[in-house]
Amino acid sequence: MAGLGAARELVAAGINDIVILEAQERAGGRVCTAPLENGHIELGAQWIHGEDNPIYHIAHKQNLLSNTTSAEGLGPYLKTDGTELCSSLVAHVSHKISGILEDCEQFVACDENYPSSVGQYLRDRFQEYLETCSDDTPEERQTKWSIFEWHLRFQEIDNSCSDLDSLSAKHWGKYKFTGGEDYINLLSGYSSVVDALIQDLPDHIIHFNSPVKKIVWQKKLSAMNSNQLSDDFASFPSCVLCEDGSIVHSMHVIVTCSIGYLKANLDFMFEPTLPSSLTSAIDSMGFGVVDKVFLVYDTPWWGEEQQAFQIVRGHLNEVNTAEERDWWLKDCTGFDVLSRDPPILLAWVGGEGAVFMERLSEDDIAEHCTSLLQKCVPKLNIPLPKYIKRSCWSSNVYIRGGYSHTTVDRDQTSCGRKDLTIPVYCEMESAQKHPVILLAGEAAHESHYSTAHGAFESGQSQARALIKYQKETKSRLTELYSANNVDASGVK
Repeated sequence: MAGLGAARELVAAGINDIVILEAQERAGGRVCTAPLENGHIELGAQWIHGEDNPIYHIAHKQNLLSNTTSAEGLGPYLKTDGTELCSSLVAHVSHKISGILEDCEQFVACDENYPSSVGQYLRDRFQEYLETCSDDTPEERQTKWSIFEWHLRFQEIDNSCSDLDSLSAKHWGKYKFTGGEDYINLLSGYSSVVDALIQDLPDHIIHFNSPVKKIVWQKKLSAMNSNQLSDDFASFPSCVLCEDGSIVHSMHVIVTCSIGYLKANLDFMFEPTLPSSLTSAIDSMGFGVVDKVFLVYDTPWWGEEQQAFQIVRGHLNEVNTAEERDWWLKDCTGFDVLSRDPPILLAWVGGEGAVFMERLSEDDIAEHCTSLLQKCVPKLNIPLPKYIKRSCWSSNVYIRGGYSHTTVDRDQTSCGRKDLTIPVYCEMESAQKHPVILLAGEAAHESHYSTAHGAFESGQSQARALIKYQKETKSRLTELYSANNVDASGVK
């Protein structure tokens, strides 16, 4: 989405001499709608979050929005022995946890005396709350802990991290919602937005199945008349080498791959290596795994009013061990009713559980999910799904996971998301600083990270920086020509 945001911004400014090198057979990165039965599923981004952002505006203008919104964490909440938790107790505990997370936002303004992590802050505050519940029976106290631990799993998935103790409490309040409705669905899937974005671009600029092998850039370049540029790399500050052997010489490169891909390929993707300030910012950024499992049935076995089945485990020491093949389901919060026609349940899986799930066969996944559902809903005759679909974002070598999060390591360093937006410069003969490499993507957005619109906005922002640079450069050349009585062709 960042690449499309940058391309649209450049084309709108009249700059058409651009190339988009797309590693996969489709555009959109982690936006991936797949047809299924008489509908579709979202293997990647599920919703538009908020209304005051460019993705919503484009989807609204193109009539791509559904008139329905979704929600997360809907009941019932079920234990693995089939017991259903009291809905009012679930609501009460969930409200307390939401309040704790809202309080955590205050630390964004603190330079000291902030919690060590989101996980630690949640545990400490929830323990304080439990200590005020002196009339609780041991069973009630254990039930509250179980609900709390469900929320821990939910937050690990929601923030694409494997452990909330690695998630920065100091930067928790950096994320900003764009207002209006949340969890906004699209009539024909998220990829319809990608299709709409591509329609406005020139046909020739997107090259699919063109993964980049290396970006070679120059720290210094002799300035020369723009009318005399040749195809020789010496004339350009950067050269992009693709896996298929093709080469693209360029004045600027906007790199829009995921932080997960950058982390895995940083040592050999750039020549020379990027400045240490940039590599440190990349290293300190977290990037976890979020996957989905879709269970598709012949007929719905759940009631018409059923919205979800949330799975509440016992205490952590009661959770499945790694010796059990279905241990990965500990990193799943439950099963949402995605639709009744076709009948589909959706399970979100995060962390190490998601990585392990990707290595399993589809039959194993179907059996594991069915076994868990049968334990939690023993009164119903739950069949095996006729088939399952799943995402495999960790195994995708061009993605390597879900999306970014801010780690506690960031608390101890001066580098962060903003540092990802600082261009890498090439020094021209005139000592002019020429932006040769710029990074864009959801991880580079300070307040809309982890979202499709954050990625899109990041691409727009870096494109605007290049447009501004080109305008300033043209202005300097005009002044130079005027001072030396030279016309636009360079002739006195």
